[in-house]
Amino acid sequence: MTKNLHSQRGAIAFIVAAALVGLLAIVALAVDIGHLLVVRNQAQNAVDAAALRGATFLYTAGSNTPDFSSSGPAVTNATRTVPLNIAVTANDTLAVTANYWPVLSTSAKTSDAAIQVSLTKQVPLYFAPIFGMHQSNVSATAIAIVQSPTVMGPGGLNMPLAIGACMYNLYWNSSTNQPVNDPATGQPYVFQVSSSYGYGNPTCYSGQWTPLSSSQDNSDSTIQNALAQGNSSTLKPGDSLWLQSGSESDLYNLVNNCSAEGNRSCEYSTTPVVTGIVAGSEQTITAMACLHILSATGGSGKYVTVQMSTGCSPKNASGSGTSYGVVGPPKLAQ
Repeated sequence: MTKNLHSQRGAIAFIVAAALVGLLAIVALAVDIGHLLVVRNQAQNAVDAAALRGATFLYTAGSNTPDFSSSGPAVTNATRTVPLNIAVTANDTLAVTANYWPVLSTSAKTSDAAIQVSLTKQVPLYFAPIFGMHQSNVSATAIAIVQSPTVMGPGGLNMPLAIGACMYNLYWNSSTNQPVNDPATGQPYVFQVSSSYGYGNPTCYSGQWTPLSSSQDNSDSTIQNALAQGNSSTLKPGDSLWLQSGSESDLYNLVNNCSAEGNRSCEYSTTPVVTGIVAGSEQTITAMACLHILSATGGSGKYVTVQMSTGCSPKNASGSGTSYGVVGPPKLAQ
């Protein structure tokens, strides 16, 4: 009887020991897996932040194309941002690439400019070395895109000058989403914006002052306020804009002061495109355009000299639509 009791105790001790080893293995696995998940989340947050940071530099005002170069500001700033949020060692792999979204991902939904940040991090394990496993890799990837916004919140439009949609057909290449270049200069065509300028045919007038609302307001002071503060309420394609029936030379002088000829504060401006230019009428917004404001002339001529451009980044912009050179805040691709 005593012999059997000792035998049973030995068996139980063995079972307990085996169970403890298994329990320790489970605990070790749980701790290491938890650690890997934490590092994985940290890595994802780091590449998300880096992609968004880099995407803000894909376009610069006046540039004809996004800068995808490996030494360009987009890739450089994204690369520098990663180690600000997670330690990157010699054993880790960091890759930053800028290009159009379809080039970076087969699941791309649009052809927007994008930047991709990928990080593979080698993570040392705490308990797994007992079982011969010393480290494991975690990976995270983020793509940020820059789209052409269609909805302009307050202050999004900073030039109270509407241009006619026919100007788009003349000076914007919709297949490349770039301005049409003048063969003589190799630069975007220069043209004048005024209700007295017709281009191509008698009905294609270039532009007119607008209070950036549908309010039938023809006062110069309203245009001056709009030039200083932008639109007061949200505007989008399909909304109506009032086109003023007249203006004074002081408006052109104000624009000249902030143009490329002046202090350059309005040199690259976002402005509405409307169906047609008829002074003293309501017209429908069709898109938002980026204009390079070169100069403005008052007096008897009264016109603003501009080029179609790219890289305007208005505040409070959202949505996605036809590119007229305006770019919105970057967002993570879904």
